[in-house]
Amino acid sequence: MKKLVAIIVFLFIGLTASAETSTHLYNRMGGYFYTNLSPYGTWIEIDYGVVAWRPTIIKRNWAPYKIGRWVWTDYGWYWDSYEPFGHIVFHYGRWYYDDYYGWIWIPDDEWAPAWVEWRYDDDYIGWAPLHPYAVFSVNFGIRITYNYYVPYEHWHFVTYRYFCNPYVYNYYVPPKHKYRIYGRTKSRYDYKYYNGRVRNEGVDFDLIRKRSGQKIEKRDLITSSDPREFDNIKRRDEERIRTFIADRNEIQRDREALREVKIEKSERRPNLEIEKVELAELKRNRTNERKDLDERKQTEQKRNVNRDDRIKERNEIYDREKNKVDDSVKREEKKRSVEQENIRTYESRELERRKEIESNNNSYRNREVTTERNETNRNDNRTYEMKRNDNKINEERKEVKRNENMEQRNLEQKRTESKTLDSRKNETERKVETNRNQTQQKNENSDRRQNSSRTERTR
Repeated sequence: MKKLVAIIVFLFIGLTASAETSTHLYNRMGGYFYTNLSPYGTWIEIDYGVVAWRPTIIKRNWAPYKIGRWVWTDYGWYWDSYEPFGHIVFHYGRWYYDDYYGWIWIPDDEWAPAWVEWRYDDDYIGWAPLHPYAVFSVNFGIRITYNYYVPYEHWHFVTYRYFCNPYVYNYYVPPKHKYRIYGRTKSRYDYKYYNGRVRNEGVDFDLIRKRSGQKIEKRDLITSSDPREFDNIKRRDEERIRTFIADRNEIQRDREALREVKIEKSERRPNLEIEKVELAELKRNRTNERKDLDERKQTEQKRNVNRDDRIKERNEIYDREKNKVDDSVKREEKKRSVEQENIRTYESRELERRKEIESNNNSYRNREVTTERNETNRNDNRTYEMKRNDNKINEERKEVKRNENMEQRNLEQKRTESKTLDSRKNETERKVETNRNQTQQKNENSDRRQNSSRTERTR
């Protein structure tokens, strides 16, 4: 009996410890990427089965990798964020700026000191969030799957003097000068694999140390897989930097927490080429999507098979019932056909009788119409003859009147001509008389002059 009690107690303690361990694991990792980021932003579905996080508890003109400091570590340049969500979103995943949603964060399971792109020259050094089309490979480093350039306004530029300053965000180049600096600096990606993790070497350490003129000390990274240790973020003065690095399997299991997180769904899709993004998280989403589609196809096929079976069974029942009533239906059809034949015979006879009556009526109407038409034609002919005679008489009258008018015009014309001739004759006679008088006058004048000249000679 004592042994039995001991065994029961041992089993109870074991089960309790297992439950506590499982609960502790869920509190530690379960829903970490999703439920722990929810207080500071919103989860949105940017494609089927693909979610992204959009920060909302932020200031105006906020941008990733803006509020924090750069620290040199064994894994290269580490971004020590001062924001409560920075230990997740600045060491996992990628950032992308969408014209509609603004800044969105795409989850991924690969940790790095910082996922940024670098630009530098002799005077300035700058960084910007690494876009989702940049994929890390152990053998290759950063591989670009789609040509994309982060706009210059999303870059942070400082002089080398302030690069490692704890308050570097107070010394950023103003936005109006970013374009000029962006154009004269050169780009750099330098990610390697070191000691089982990603190393961000960025711009050369010696170059920064020389240009800044400062002594840059290497800080130690203290890793932790317990997210509760990062509730208090005011640790910037510590010699050692604490960072969260979770097991990839735990991050993958973390997707189950999506059931407990509110995800906004919108018909508006970001201008991100999802098919060109090859991050592990999106690959799993596509794989899950294909699995879901395969499962749906199998389920649909099973439903189709069951439906076909039910339809086949229904058809068999219908055929049996149909065979039972075939004889009665045939008899009814035969009886109906006989009745229809009788009806058709009666209707044909009735139709012939109606046609005959209609034909007789048409003949009678045709005779009447012909008679009436002939009478009308005769009347029309009489009327036409009368009108033609009247027209002929009118024409004769018009011709007589026309002749009279013609004669009168001729008479008038003759009178006018006679008057004209008389007038011309009188005019001619007047001219002749005038000429005669003038000639006579000339002669008389000549005689007078001659007489006068004689008289003068005589004297």
